[in-house]
Amino acid sequence: MSKVYFALLIHAHQPVGNFDHVIEEGFEKSYLPFLEALDRHPAIRLSLHFSGSLLEWLEHHHPEYFALLKKLTARGQVEMVGGGYYEPILPSIPDADKHAQIRKLSEYLSRHFGAEPRGAWVAERVWEPSLARPLVEAGAGYVVLDDTHFLAAGLEPGELHTSYITEEAGAPLRLIPSLKSLRYTIPFREISETFDVLRQGEGHPGALFAMGDDCEKFGVWPGTYAHCYTNGWLERFLKALENENCWLETTTLADYLAAYPPSRRIYLPTASYPEMMEWALPTAASQVFKAVHEEAEHLPGGARFERFLRGGLWRNFMSKYAESNQINKLVLAASARYRKYREERGSDKKVASQLDHVENHLLAAQCNDAYWHGVFGGLYAPHLRSALMRKLIEAESGLDEIEAPGRNPALHRETRDLDVDGHEEVLLTGTDFGLILKPSDGGTISSLRYKPARAELINSLMRRPEPYHEQVRQKAITHEAPREGPASIHDQVWSKEPNLGALLRYDHYARHAFRTYVFPAWKSWEDFDYLRLEENGDLAGGEWRISKPTAKQETIGLERVAAHRVNSGDISLRARKRIETSSQDSVWYLTCHSLLESERPSANLLALGVELVFNLLAPNAHDRYFEAAGVRYPLEFHGMMSTAPLLIVDEWQRVMITLNAKPRPEWWIVPIETISQSETGFERVYQGSAILAVWRTASSAWSEIRSTLRAEISSLDLGG
Repeated sequence: MSKVYFALLIHAHQPVGNFDHVIEEGFEKSYLPFLEALDRHPAIRLSLHFSGSLLEWLEHHHPEYFALLKKLTARGQVEMVGGGYYEPILPSIPDADKHAQIRKLSEYLSRHFGAEPRGAWVAERVWEPSLARPLVEAGAGYVVLDDTHFLAAGLEPGELHTSYITEEAGAPLRLIPSLKSLRYTIPFREISETFDVLRQGEGHPGALFAMGDDCEKFGVWPGTYAHCYTNGWLERFLKALENENCWLETTTLADYLAAYPPSRRIYLPTASYPEMMEWALPTAASQVFKAVHEEAEHLPGGARFERFLRGGLWRNFMSKYAESNQINKLVLAASARYRKYREERGSDKKVASQLDHVENHLLAAQCNDAYWHGVFGGLYAPHLRSALMRKLIEAESGLDEIEAPGRNPALHRETRDLDVDGHEEVLLTGTDFGLILKPSDGGTISSLRYKPARAELINSLMRRPEPYHEQVRQKAITHEAPREGPASIHDQVWSKEPNLGALLRYDHYARHAFRTYVFPAWKSWEDFDYLRLEENGDLAGGEWRISKPTAKQETIGLERVAAHRVNSGDISLRARKRIETSSQDSVWYLTCHSLLESERPSANLLALGVELVFNLLAPNAHDRYFEAAGVRYPLEFHGMMSTAPLLIVDEWQRVMITLNAKPRPEWWIVPIETISQSETGFERVYQGSAILAVWRTASSAWSEIRSTLRAEISSLDLGG
């Protein structure tokens, strides 16, 4: 009698730029003990997927682990599965980059483990029908996707125990359903519950029960290390699989597909796992969607409705978070530039070698984690965003060298809709810098890329409502892991510190540089901190008009007229600012000249503020600080200073920012802090500092305010 086939695909990944100690913890708690358990049970066969970024780390830090992995693959116990090397969300990158990502991991696995992978892991199981063709062209023969995808395509639950085939433009790809029932019992429930699921296949020759899920749930997720290893769940589970070999056989996915043809051809809709599709929705819609799901669960026969309830498309994260979209579009722009040089100059061996390095940085900048947010910190983790930007700037600098070998490339100015929001941006790039100016958003600068340090200096995040914020407000928290075994990470509600709800505030505008604020003169830095300046919204966030271009490419003039409500009625204000940029010997100069004029002398005292935002990542590290009048302050400082110059120093990235202004302003400094949700609970995250240079009207009959704000960005010389 044919056995029931059980195929596990265990996926392990660490983001580009993650901290070594975090990856080491994953190694000690999950990657190593999981593989050691497999080694003790050679009859248990399964498929493993590691992202290239994690494989590189393991190869460098733990070569003994690599030796164990080679042992398991050599004896046929483990099948290594391919995918995108740096774990990109495949629909978000060009087909040429899809091919490069998949080929790079395939070549790595062939080089180290002696065989090309036959399958591909699809990051976050984000599927779009158009993926089939590029996957096949890159060498993938099959993918594993959530049963959600298959049920939404009209399959019945009983049809999930086999493989299918799909195609795009005639390119065939095998599809395997990953069962939610197994993902939610392994390893969280009693072993008998998993076998109850598997026994449903008895009497059905060739029935396949497949599950693809994270290795980190076996040891890294809170409570799972003690459960899986100290208390022996994994060891008991593997022994139970061996004991049931009379009717149950563990297999690799490749071997099952070789033995059993696909049931039939199907076409899957765009989908991911259910939680991801919920997170991809706008916050209000996400809350409604969750409520609808809960209602369906309590309806008689509610499962009939649930299978057709799908949330948002993953690409919606690009709409939900402008910060994510900007990184993506910068990477796409660099990718297009790279492809152009590869086509035009790739036959030159020296250039081809340089382009290989550029391509690797570009692919690394496509690592998915920092582009979205759900249970995991992702986009809310500034060190992950910073890592992607560092890779992007490495690629940009490499392309600069190809464009102008050994000399400074010309300053380049371009006006186009980079972020595809229907409004044009001004892009300025030079030897030492790249910036994006957005006239449509208050005439602000959204990106300041300082190439000598490979650093994006703004790298901040707008504070906005998230669905889980209501849980923070309700203080539905605990400081301990569940006492009766581990909970699924989707069910955990913990907090790393008390009273986080007091920090929940939502920005009126994106956190960009050179935003203009006009507000009552009696306001204070506390009002700036608590977002109660009562500023003129048209000037702060409205669309500014680019003045008539000058002969100087490095100068951008902007202006805006706005009505401003004062005690005596509305007055008309005309605001102008001129932003100048230049660099010399790796020093980048940025100057903003501001002029605020009233149509008539006003007795209402106003203040003019120009905001800067910088994120040097570590709010209380000794090597990153503000300095004024010889006194150092941590980056988490909030308050007012009136000395000049104001220094912002990052000894780790070797960057120093010197701020000067005329007339001398007050400096209002506040940290930008978000409350994000990670696998270990709710946490406060520093997203940079907002610095507002403030000038007040000098008399009750003022007609204009003039100011100049200058930032000098340089590489820090620490004496070797």
